[in-house]
Amino acid sequence: MLQRIYERVYEHRLRSRILRNDLPVALTLILTESDLLESEGVKRLRSFVSWCADLGISSIIVYIAVIVDGPLVTDVTSQIIDRLAGTDLVARIYAKSDDGVRLCPIGDGVCGDPKVKLSISIGYGGKLELTDAIKVILKKVECGELNSEDIDLDMVESHLLFRHKPDLVIRAGGKHLTDFLIWQTIYSELYFTDVNFTDMRKLDFLRIIRDYQKRQRRYGA
Repeated sequence: MLQRIYERVYEHRLRSRILRNDLPVALTLILTESDLLESEGVKRLRSFVSWCADLGISSIIVYIAVIVDGPLVTDVTSQIIDRLAGTDLVARIYAKSDDGVRLCPIGDGVCGDPKVKLSISIGYGGKLELTDAIKVILKKVECGELNSEDIDLDMVESHLLFRHKPDLVIRAGGKHLTDFLIWQTIYSELYFTDVNFTDMRKLDFLRIIRDYQKRQRRYGA
């Protein structure tokens, strides 16, 4: 009981200090399917979104890496979508499919937190996103809509599905990054948590933001 009171007091003080400094505008959270399928997984994600909203972080993309392979991929994806749809979250869910990616929006724009733009990608990683973008560009060249000489970095970027360029990428409970947003995260700050996602507290989240604020961003320099 006393420990929880101490944590609440510390949370309040830490939040006050954090709000006096620059905050990440856009944030990416990297999870695995087991994080969301655990009993407290979706509830923790809902809490995470509310923590971001409380600090004024308005753009979040959550990537859920699907580790299983074969026919189980579809079942796991469906389970995750069903669990997310059972919350008051408002989000655009992108799920890997045989045709590339399919959109499964949840929420009606009334429930959830309208202050946060939330996108969730299930199994649709950066390699697939970049490959699909290149395919679209090549088709436009074949059809005469584009000249090959016109292809540059800006054009490739304009054909990516996610325009989100996160200031901070949080990898929950893992030691390695995935390939998600491999183009967009080139200048992002990275943070690997010591705790599993379902054990993450608001205090842990605030410490992550404080660590971000202490860094000197160099943007490749």
